[in-house]
Amino acid sequence: MPFSRRALLRSAGLALGTATLLGGCGPSAPGSAPVENVPGRLPRKGGSLRAVFTGGGTADTLNPFDSMSPVDFVRNDVLFDSLFSIDNGRATPRLALSAEPAPDRRSFVLKLRDGVVWHDGSPFTAKDVAYSFRYMSAPERPMPSELQSYFDLAKVQVRDDRTLVVPTLQPIGDPALIIAAFLTKVVKDGATSFAPATAIGTGPYRVAAFDAGREARLTRFDRYWDSPGTVDELVLLSLTDPQAKVNAVRTGQADYAGDIPFSMAKAGSGSPDVEVRTAGRKNRVGFGFVLNATIAPFNDPRARRAIRLAVDRQSLVDSVLLGYGEPGNDLYGFGTEYFADRGPVQRNVDEARKLLREAGAEGASITIRSTEYEVGYNASTQLLAEQLREVGLKVKPDIVGVAEFFEPKAMAASHGVTFSIGALPLPVTYARLAAYPSLALNDTQLNAALAEGLAAVDDAAKRKAWTTVQDVMADRGNTIVWGLADTLSLERKAVAGVEVRGLAKYPYLGKAGLA
Repeated sequence: MPFSRRALLRSAGLALGTATLLGGCGPSAPGSAPVENVPGRLPRKGGSLRAVFTGGGTADTLNPFDSMSPVDFVRNDVLFDSLFSIDNGRATPRLALSAEPAPDRRSFVLKLRDGVVWHDGSPFTAKDVAYSFRYMSAPERPMPSELQSYFDLAKVQVRDDRTLVVPTLQPIGDPALIIAAFLTKVVKDGATSFAPATAIGTGPYRVAAFDAGREARLTRFDRYWDSPGTVDELVLLSLTDPQAKVNAVRTGQADYAGDIPFSMAKAGSGSPDVEVRTAGRKNRVGFGFVLNATIAPFNDPRARRAIRLAVDRQSLVDSVLLGYGEPGNDLYGFGTEYFADRGPVQRNVDEARKLLREAGAEGASITIRSTEYEVGYNASTQLLAEQLREVGLKVKPDIVGVAEFFEPKAMAASHGVTFSIGALPLPVTYARLAAYPSLALNDTQLNAALAEGLAAVDDAAKRKAWTTVQDVMADRGNTIVWGLADTLSLERKAVAGVEVRGLAKYPYLGKAGLA
């Protein structure tokens, strides 16, 4: 089953707003290096926290399985619990305590946490999980869950109130990691409505008011199983313009603005009480291009390697990321377990020209498809075109709108696309690269290693499989990860308790507040 556009958007941590330039509110001194947002400082109890994220306008939703915008992901993460979350690349128990695979890894036993209650006071049970699996994967849904590519969700069995048995469609050695990596929220058995009065979860906050495209007001749920939230009220503002997000913090309308553009970070915080923060090196997002290995010239590994050697990564980092990042090594998955940190590929224009001649691709005309779903993507495509012209290729950037970008026929006709993936576990990273044929690399050794990596149980077997996957990609792969970009936020200095559970662009605010 192809992965949904929602999964691809969430993989990258995409900001769906307009890429406006600097301007707006008040004078700003040139920016200094961002402060790393490290855990440890505890916020005080009570009061309110106001945070602003990129929204989807009237499409904003309280349905955790229809979320499409950053504000949706952040809001629904504190309303609805996950079975597992991702912490430092590994699955951490949340509503589920364990997912123990059978000896043949064709099923697993899912054990659930006791003592959890819904916002209406009713107990959480295995029936809620079984219903959520069926609901999220229903074929009539506009975006069925990607879990059905791994698990036979129609055949889930409830053994008792705290236990389920889930069959798999292929051998899976670490089902908890797969569950954590996808949008596996749990809703109440029988839930079909997600209006403010009916969006009942088990999270640390519950809905007090919701106005799609504007704001949600959430209040603390004092019976939360993992200790109640920090603030009395969490207000999440939805804006589509990056400058408006920044201005909201500068003018005191918000305490936190998530995922701000590099140009605005460069301009400075604009106030002594506000600072630019970064989620840290391990949470950087891989910016790059994926070459279409199904059509000429990139069906020839020599042509793919020529492109990797032709790219000036440092120039892209300086021009597009404005220095907020570092050159990449053409592999996605930086910051996660088993990632091969080989160092950046060095540019070699002469060798690139030689390989293109050998592949019969000298002077070839190619198109690179791009859209501004992440600030700087179109600029990076333009710069790539200029760099590839130096090795004799005729490059045409194909700049389109976000809504049409993932149209399968258009992607299949393009020679490459802009793409980014955040710090997701390698099984998910490579599964999502295989979501579309034009993004996939159909390589026998690669496919065998991917299957081995998914099926592996012990650490040594996992490491061996993912090393092979990355060896193949480094040798003849179709990904060009030119940069690793910081995830930046603008925050009042008093903001504390912001956590990363998965992707830094969608921070977890269940324990956040003001120190």
